[in-house]
Amino acid sequence: MTLKRILVILVWIAILAITLVGLGAVVIRAINGLGVTNLNYIVPWGLWVAFYIYFIGLSAGSFLLSTMVYVFGVKRFEPVGRIALFSALMALIAGLLFVLLDLGHMERFWTVFARRNLLSVLSIEIHFYILYIIILCLELWLLMRRDLIRCGQGEGWQATFCRILALGSKDLSEASARRDMRWVKVLGIIGLPTAIGVHGGTGALFAVVKARPMWYGPLFPIIFIVSALASGAALLTFVVAFFSRFPAPQRKELTLMLGKLAAGILAFDLLLMWSEFSVGFYGNIPEDVEVLKMMMFGPFWWVFWLQQILFGALVPIVLILWPRTGRNPFWVGLAGLMIVVGIVGVRLNIVIPALSLPVLPGLVEAYSVLPAPTVATPAISHGVIIWLQRGAILLALATVIFFGVVALYRSRRDPAAALTPAQRALDWAISGVAALAIAFLVVSWLGGGAVSLSVSSANFLGNAFGGIANILQPGELKSLYFPSPNEWLSSFGLIGFTIVLAAIGWQVLPLESEEGH
Repeated sequence: MTLKRILVILVWIAILAITLVGLGAVVIRAINGLGVTNLNYIVPWGLWVAFYIYFIGLSAGSFLLSTMVYVFGVKRFEPVGRIALFSALMALIAGLLFVLLDLGHMERFWTVFARRNLLSVLSIEIHFYILYIIILCLELWLLMRRDLIRCGQGEGWQATFCRILALGSKDLSEASARRDMRWVKVLGIIGLPTAIGVHGGTGALFAVVKARPMWYGPLFPIIFIVSALASGAALLTFVVAFFSRFPAPQRKELTLMLGKLAAGILAFDLLLMWSEFSVGFYGNIPEDVEVLKMMMFGPFWWVFWLQQILFGALVPIVLILWPRTGRNPFWVGLAGLMIVVGIVGVRLNIVIPALSLPVLPGLVEAYSVLPAPTVATPAISHGVIIWLQRGAILLALATVIFFGVVALYRSRRDPAAALTPAQRALDWAISGVAALAIAFLVVSWLGGGAVSLSVSSANFLGNAFGGIANILQPGELKSLYFPSPNEWLSSFGLIGFTIVLAAIGWQVLPLESEEGH
């Protein structure tokens, strides 16, 4: 047994163990209700809602990318059309499971259909989900129908499974294939506005909340859609790079194309975020600024700076666009995974900070008969946080030097990677500046009064922009919510369940066949 095989088995053992423990936490939640969570009368939406909008975004983004093939006829992405639809279905299942988990009385989910309210965004959204599920399943079935018939002609359990999924269809003619593709295009055309409604509507759930300035605005649904496209493209990049069985040249070409698409959409998403933040700070509306300060400097500052910005945006974009890594499907696929994980931070920062600030002074103390909200403060001291920040800065500078040294080394060893004199001089200059910066920072931090340099975000901005520092001062920010152990475990259980379900589908269904394209 090879080392790779052993590692794969160990990974699956870990996934199954986490899934079983997590599903046990789901059972405890179903029995004991929301009392096992840290949700409260100040913060009624938490980790589960963040995961809900995350997976709905993954689903909508993957489906919208599939329409490039089946609606707009972009031939270059044909091989990943079925994979995009299957990913959309799996992500949708995960998102709806998180919605169910967040309901106070899960057994009453059916009342949304028995007591329709067409003036409720949430009620309208639920009906979009039903239509969306039908479209996804029909499109996938039509695309796989002929492959399922062929698979069902064999022997064994897989053939039996294929015969069941074929629903009695036996027509393998070219005319039936053309008919299937016509219906796929019709369903794709219907599904395009439906998918936009699915995730744009999710953004509208937040955008119509007038009491939360961070959410309230017409741009919010658009931000959701753009972020969904980025996450969907990144998910497909990761899946194609590491799990597809395409020939190596085709897999490389698809991975690099999807990676560039993901990087471009992510860059546009960052532009929208910059617009939102800059307008919020410049307007200096207290309710808006306090939420931004909570996000950037509060107890969960690392979710914004490390997970969302550094790990989920800047590093992946560099990996995809830098020629040395951007031509390697491994690094591009890894960048796709980083974007997918980073957007979890985006969703957490949408939900929790905006609710962690009471809309009225004294609201936290007003309801003495109710359990007090769980106050989240940094688990480590302020001094340790400062050194972690310094470590992150040094790591970023060291990364610049590392890539510079690698480029120079490859330039000497590989003629195909040779640098021009101008490129070599620029490489030396950038690496040298990064090395000097590291030396200066270390001396300033360890040398006490010898060299004075503050790396506090607020002080740095104060030196650079004067009065704006007063707006960005972190102060004593405390979040009134921190996910309970049950929330974390049950979330991992549902995510693990979705991964197992997707892995089974990946092995059984003909997702990589060219049939029907």
